[in-house]
Amino acid sequence: MNKALIITPTGCPYFLDEEFDKDNHWVFRKPGRSFETCAVIFNDFEPEPGTYDMVIHHKGRKWSMLPEIANKVKWENYDYIAYFDDDYCTDIQSIETALSIARRHDMGYFQQSLTSWTVYPILEHNPDFVFTETNFTELGVPFFRNDIFRKVLRFFTDYKPGNAEWGMDKVLCFYLQMNAHIIHASKIKHMRRESSYDKTEGFREMDYLMREWFPKYMKDKFNLDYQYDDRQVEFAGLKKVSS
Repeated sequence: MNKALIITPTGCPYFLDEEFDKDNHWVFRKPGRSFETCAVIFNDFEPEPGTYDMVIHHKGRKWSMLPEIANKVKWENYDYIAYFDDDYCTDIQSIETALSIARRHDMGYFQQSLTSWTVYPILEHNPDFVFTETNFTELGVPFFRNDIFRKVLRFFTDYKPGNAEWGMDKVLCFYLQMNAHIIHASKIKHMRRESSYDKTEGFREMDYLMREWFPKYMKDKFNLDYQYDDRQVEFAGLKKVSS
């Protein structure tokens, strides 16, 4: 059986929401799953009993430390690798639904649809669709197929994000030269709305990435011309069949 790996840097208890099965939270070690979980602990937090298949200790900013985290887990053994923020709530069945659809359609890069507030409407749950194809996903709860994750690691080895870690989601599809998918047959909820960092710094960092660093990187490394584009576009989708 194929197995996926969900890695999440965390230093706090998991979040619950009535929309999802509290007895089958995605962090629980339950038999029969087609995925495993790995907590990356960055403080003195001790995960609750029965949660996470693996625990490692490492401190750093989420995307900046990804290459180092990858050296500590055997990600090569998994068909999909996800990299979750710890403040999202979903359940095991929702993850299984998303993975089943992704495997059936050989998706390279996807996320579950959001039932929480978001500045990006294309990420919001749409019950009329099984999934949609887009040029964007947020990097809060992305899944990458194994071969795509290898390319993502290469990107974050070359690019060193600043403190805010903004903007990478805006260019990742172009870097990968592929579209992403939002799986609407599966849902996830962001439990914290407000960011704790200075947004001025975030906008400055995103502007530098998209207007200076990334165009030069793509030209120098791949001879590809990137034009600044901050549009999040939904191209197509698979509609649910009406009963």
